[in-house]
Amino acid sequence: MALNATFVASQALEPDYIFKDLSSLQAARERAFHSTMDLVCDRHDFYRERIGQAGLHRSSFSCLSDLSRLPLTLKSDYMASPARFVLATEDLDIESRMVWDTMYTTGSSSGQPTPFVSTSFDFFNILTLQRNMLQLRGVTERDVIANLFPLTQVPHGAWIRVLHAAASLNVPVIATMPGNPSAEFTLGNGLDRVVELVALHRATILWGVPSYVYRVLQRAAELGADFSAVRLVFVTGEALGEIARQDMQQALIRAGALQAHISVSYGATELQGGLVECVPGSGYHNPLPAQMLFEVVDPITHQPVPDGQPGWVVLSHLHRRGTVLLRYALGDMSALTREPCPHCGAVTDRLIQMPQRVDALLKIKGMLVNPSVVTQALDALLGATPYKVSVVPAEPTQGLAGDVLRLQVEAGVVGVPSAALLQCVKQACGITPEVVWVPSQTLMTQGAAWKARKFVDLRPH
Repeated sequence: MALNATFVASQALEPDYIFKDLSSLQAARERAFHSTMDLVCDRHDFYRERIGQAGLHRSSFSCLSDLSRLPLTLKSDYMASPARFVLATEDLDIESRMVWDTMYTTGSSSGQPTPFVSTSFDFFNILTLQRNMLQLRGVTERDVIANLFPLTQVPHGAWIRVLHAAASLNVPVIATMPGNPSAEFTLGNGLDRVVELVALHRATILWGVPSYVYRVLQRAAELGADFSAVRLVFVTGEALGEIARQDMQQALIRAGALQAHISVSYGATELQGGLVECVPGSGYHNPLPAQMLFEVVDPITHQPVPDGQPGWVVLSHLHRRGTVLLRYALGDMSALTREPCPHCGAVTDRLIQMPQRVDALLKIKGMLVNPSVVTQALDALLGATPYKVSVVPAEPTQGLAGDVLRLQVEAGVVGVPSAALLQCVKQACGITPEVVWVPSQTLMTQGAAWKARKFVDLRPH
């Protein structure tokens, strides 16, 4: 199938994104892989040790398929010693050794965010990645992006990378600055001002976390704000099931954005961007396939599974100088295809199932509970309505008092009765929750994080 016209017009993308077939993509990956393995085996503390422990050496990796000989890297490995994942580049060229920025994951086993380091070399490629993401989604030079991500206490990629993405394609961006993450920061805006800015600047693209974008759309409808210019909504950071997508589509119509459609991104700090849809339901496209390799592996054997079969999503960096990760388990399950996209014709890795979190099971009231099952059930019932499930001690001062599963839901959004919520959670996990209705905007993300955590364990450990 012919490529999207936007791609054809931009010949500069060809080395980084456009491949006519899998063989040309594979050749580009092999070249990047050989260069990266030379650096890793010489300059990467963690992988030099791991390769030696596995009885392997540089000659063990003669081609990209040999990468499967390397054991998986888990988030716990990376979080335990993030500095050991940064290449030693002090004697290389200035682009390779100069730290451009450091972003952080949302947390670690110690409760502290984990740094992800990018050099100037990496940042230049991040700009290309961000440009490719925009072009995959159909952004043009006539668009205006409204950045609905909040500024946070810790540098996460969401807020700042939207600004970089706009720069990469030379389009304007309006930083709406919702909320205040700190007493030291006084430039944040309330919800009504955010709505006003979107309408004032005739933004054509809304970009943010689903729960907050939904709130902005609801308030726009209440205020009668003119959102008719909006044609695209980019969301990431939270799951957006089909019912929630439909809720948001209806909210767009109520806000006057009659022709807008929603594009979901599968993002992570370790990507410095996200895998995106070209059209809704098209799957999540790798926007920089010569530099990032995705595999789906068997959860037990850790070996790649055939295309189309579900398994753990694994990332390998093929062209980085700062933090470098190989066979890194992102913590989600999905299925992958390498077939050209039937919608845009792109030849790249494409996840064809919405990634689902591989959460550790929690024991609550003596029962093993899978948090993802609970949140999927609530997403189906509540759509885009903000909620949070918490496991809390019944009596914080009494260690043997037992646990409580508490469900907080923002009131006044949908007419779902408490009885339906109780039944929904009980069917999902066997435990009847305590339902607490909270005021609108109570669950808005603030502070160090930029995306909502729908299920949290607040018990002391």
